[in-house]
Amino acid sequence: MKITHENGAKKIFEIITIVLFLACITIPFAAMNFKTAQISEIDNKTLFEIKDIKKETFTTDVEKYVSDRIGFRDEIITAYVAANDALFGTLEHPTYTYGKDGHVFFNMPDNNFSKSYLKAFVKYIKKMQQYCIENEIDFLYCINPNKTIIYKDYLPEGANLTFERQNTLVQLLDKHNINYMDNTQLLAEAAKNTQVFNVKFDAGHWNETGAFIGMNNILKTLSQKHPEITVNDESDFTITSYINEYLPLSKLRIDEPTNTYIPNNPSAVDVTANDTDIIIDSTYNDYSHLINESQPELPRILVFRGSYFLGKEKFMADKFSESIFVHSYNNIFNMEYYIEKFNPDIVLFESVEYATINRYFPKDKLTESAN
Repeated sequence: MKITHENGAKKIFEIITIVLFLACITIPFAAMNFKTAQISEIDNKTLFEIKDIKKETFTTDVEKYVSDRIGFRDEIITAYVAANDALFGTLEHPTYTYGKDGHVFFNMPDNNFSKSYLKAFVKYIKKMQQYCIENEIDFLYCINPNKTIIYKDYLPEGANLTFERQNTLVQLLDKHNINYMDNTQLLAEAAKNTQVFNVKFDAGHWNETGAFIGMNNILKTLSQKHPEITVNDESDFTITSYINEYLPLSKLRIDEPTNTYIPNNPSAVDVTANDTDIIIDSTYNDYSHLINESQPELPRILVFRGSYFLGKEKFMADKFSESIFVHSYNNIFNMEYYIEKFNPDIVLFESVEYATINRYFPKDKLTESAN
């Protein structure tokens, strides 16, 4: 009986092991995400679609589809990141990498870039500028720098970034007489004395100190034609510190302090909820609209913005009679609609170096829309 009991227990254990093994294999596949137009928050990308699977690259494309769509993908990535950080002190993440002295950066970009793409991008900006001139609207394009440019001394060992894409973009802007400004030099100088990007938290975007400095520079530039526009003063805000517990897009604990700027006496009122008929891209649908009724004499501004401006309306809205912020990706190609709808005095188009790519501003749309 003893042998029979042991054999029975062993058999049950084997069955449980097999069941668990099969569950580990089948449950993630059963929980696959088959929805279209899906964006992964953990690595900030659009998930691979079935329609993108091509005959000539069938095997590779199927692997991409399964990898992007498999169930519990975010949980698997989170566990992998935490284990590598704890055991090896490395940041194995789809979005981030460690630099020197604890700095976190977006994964190092490829130095290769397409000059023809940048030409198409600048050609479209030229069209925007010309359209604004024809309609007696002031136009300004703003370049904001990546953290890799501002804190290049803290890049990971072996990183050899040339920043040639940014340099080429500036050369093309000059060549085509685009009215533009570049926040790179200002923020690089400010970074010598203060933190304009956090060491770890949200490595892809400036912190609120950086936003305060950079957006003040935009206001200062705009005031050259509109002297009634004033810049922010630190006394206009209450600056408080708080703790960022986790790295964005992950569950990696960082507990990093950072500052936030709270307006003391905001005058602009958010009326975004009233714009129920606004036409906007379903994927990049961030939009906000603020009206400053206390100062109707100030100019009206339409801002086509990237992610650097998301949540940063407080640094601009009180300086205009009306402020409309539209996420630029895809929506930029519908600029005539927004200009005709809001009749702005100023159009500002902002983008950051790493986002000036085909993924966010497709070359075919740039070329088609510029003609």
